[in-house]
Amino acid sequence: MRTVPWLDILISLRKNRKDRVAFVAARADPAYYGALVQVLMLRLAFTSDLHFDTTGSLTTPEEIRRVAGEVAASHAAALIVAGDIGHPLHNFRHCLDALAGRAPHVGIVVGNHDVWHDEHRTSAQLWQTTLPAETRERGMYWLEQDPIVVDRVAIVGSMAWYDYSAAEPSIGRDQAYYAAIKPQVSNDAHWLDWEWSDVEISRKLREQLVALLERLEADRNVDRVVVATHVPVFEQQIRRDPTNLAWSIANAYFGNLTMGEAIARFPKVRAVVSGHLHMSIHAVVPRARMTDIQACVVGSDYGTPTWLLLDM
Repeated sequence: MRTVPWLDILISLRKNRKDRVAFVAARADPAYYGALVQVLMLRLAFTSDLHFDTTGSLTTPEEIRRVAGEVAASHAAALIVAGDIGHPLHNFRHCLDALAGRAPHVGIVVGNHDVWHDEHRTSAQLWQTTLPAETRERGMYWLEQDPIVVDRVAIVGSMAWYDYSAAEPSIGRDQAYYAAIKPQVSNDAHWLDWEWSDVEISRKLREQLVALLERLEADRNVDRVVVATHVPVFEQQIRRDPTNLAWSIANAYFGNLTMGEAIARFPKVRAVVSGHLHMSIHAVVPRARMTDIQACVVGSDYGTPTWLLLDM
């Protein structure tokens, strides 16, 4: 398979069995693109925020199986799940089982809900040991450590977390303020029991991802990199509404722009797909003297999971 230049990228949103083109790069030649998409382009499927729930209170098993079946029918080379898969652990396991084998490669990134503690495991144990083991036991990729490489494209991931860098600027509050009010606005404050602050875990995750990207940047067998994060990492992935105080405060827990700055320094990165917001966003992150980054947020919500395709 020849390498296709990153001039042709199609992002299709799949929801309720309907397809629509959400973004086609302005530089793409439609005739050229149409001839190549079936022959030369690598197809990647992404989903997020599945919130699998065997009781059906959040997202039913039937809805997850629907998404899994649609992904399988798309003949994607890889399926990437960008976090909030299922809590407690039995829901996480059942969701992975529903997704297993639906693409030749399945990559997993966990979200904040996945690392909520339970009566048997701490948040740190879930993130560092239990969830990676459950993922690998099913032949899936733990993307924070195990990149998928297909046709010279590497796919990596990070939970990313939030470090308050996406806070609404007009509020004018510092990190201490958002840390102090967190129990009033986020269930993470009640369900996380690890020792790190939000800023500390964000730094830990950023350093881990940067080390992985540095390795791939030096790898001559990799031409392009796609990053999956649970928490959005670019300003272009954040919805701003300064007139809505509640939403503006919540934005502090909706993004990690510090990680986005780190990711954007790597020339091989071409796309970032995130979750967490429960709304669909498709944008372009411009870069000077480097190829722009295509940035998406998967729009899954409780009970209505969605997925999208990257054809590249």
